[in-house]
Amino acid sequence: MLGVALPLAAADLLVKASEPTEVWAYHERSFGWLLLSVSLLAGMVVIVRIPSLLVAPAAGVLAGGLLGNSLSAAWNGMEVPNPLVFDGDRGVIAFNLADIWALAGIFLLVLALGAWLIRNRDLIPPPAEVRATRGRAFRRLFD
Repeated sequence: MLGVALPLAAADLLVKASEPTEVWAYHERSFGWLLLSVSLLAGMVVIVRIPSLLVAPAAGVLAGGLLGNSLSAAWNGMEVPNPLVFDGDRGVIAFNLADIWALAGIFLLVLALGAWLIRNRDLIPPPAEVRATRGRAFRRLFD
């Protein structure tokens, strides 16, 4: 995962450092957003434990986007520069490479996890077993 995430985050940070960004194209982020991003990064570390050749690279793409925007926000006073601008007929969109990595990573991760689940559906417990286990777990919590 890190072999994919670190170069993608580095490319994003390089573009943000080398390309000028208009004042209006900075997106302000909150501390809660930063905590959520770090939590999602931690989630990627857990997800890559799934024994699939496709899950780790897909999680790496998503992690690259999360890492790029998180580091950028932390280093820029919680504002993320968006130096890439698409000027269309109906409006202007400002974005950065980390945004592309994050969206692509979500798409790839959903595909990889879906493929893994389909191939390994025999490992998924039947609904009755899930309900029974959930009931025992709740009873243990409240007894």
